[in-house]
Amino acid sequence: MAKEPSASKQQIEKFLNDKDNVKYHYNNHEDFHYKIPTGSLNLDLALNGGFTPGAHRFTGVNEGGKTSCALTVAKHFQDHFKGGGMVVYVKSEGRLSPELLNRCGVNTDPESFFKFDCNVYEKVFELIRELIHNNSEKKKYLFIIDSMDALCRVNDFNKPFEESEQVAGGALITSVFLKKVILPLTKMGHMLILTSQVRIEVATNPYASRGGPKVKQAGGNAVKHYANFICEFEERYTGDIMFTNPSATRIDDKGDPIGHYCKIRFRKSVNEKTGAQVRYPIKYGRKNGESVWVEREIIDLMKAWGYIEQKGPWLSIDEEMINKLSKKGIECPDKFQGEQKLLDFLEGNRKMKDFLYNYVKEEIIKLN
Repeated sequence: MAKEPSASKQQIEKFLNDKDNVKYHYNNHEDFHYKIPTGSLNLDLALNGGFTPGAHRFTGVNEGGKTSCALTVAKHFQDHFKGGGMVVYVKSEGRLSPELLNRCGVNTDPESFFKFDCNVYEKVFELIRELIHNNSEKKKYLFIIDSMDALCRVNDFNKPFEESEQVAGGALITSVFLKKVILPLTKMGHMLILTSQVRIEVATNPYASRGGPKVKQAGGNAVKHYANFICEFEERYTGDIMFTNPSATRIDDKGDPIGHYCKIRFRKSVNEKTGAQVRYPIKYGRKNGESVWVEREIIDLMKAWGYIEQKGPWLSIDEEMINKLSKKGIECPDKFQGEQKLLDFLEGNRKMKDFLYNYVKEEIIKLN
């Protein structure tokens, strides 16, 4: 016989279902838990599998990779939810190009992607709130605001140029907006990525002494409190660029650049990664969401996990891994003379690359 609910339980249920209370809480909504990969195995490993529902902040230098990373996440978001997910990209700066969308592999079908050309805080936030609360199709949304720096208040929009704007007006609106939408956005399984350049300093550790690490961001302190992850994209130096002839000692002899390392510093995290840096390789000339040089990442991670052993120039593939590949009908030599030959082999063997990529992804999930 079913146990009679306690008086306190009945009291709570009555409160939750009261018509005057229903619209003010989200206990009647199902919790959503998912992780969207980034395209980089190194970054996914640091994120414990990928980005979760809720707000995330991408900040840092110009051309650090913020937009490319956000759009690659968008591509994987669409793949994860297939027809049930939609990316809403707020283009407030005017720099988004068809080439960038193609390179990142974003599906621009109108049912999967909407570009909102708007740089007014209130209108952007009103659209997001409308899509969250009036969602009869039960779509999952990824909102990307690129960037927060380019947004202006509606009251400032019509002012003559000589009139001053309200100090911290945008930060105030952002704070109010996030306060109102962050709970329903997260609870209903949506994601929000906000990008920004440098604006104000927010200490990553409030107990650190003066001069400790700080992240500068537009939108004020509210973003620090409401974001799950704050990822700072760091400046790229010569040592981060990959060349056709990397062994040359003189920079002029290294040849043409073929890629670079994107560097991210976690300024806030939910998994004890705050302060840690992640680097992942980008290879030039690739399209359809394959700019991340995952073949190189696969080799590095398999070395770290003992599936590849290097002695001098020779790289030996673990016998267990050779057997796993063989069962999938994939032939692979057990030794390679030099990492470049293994890299070339992976790049020329899509079936093996896909198998190892998925295998490493499964190992990342197990670790978390």
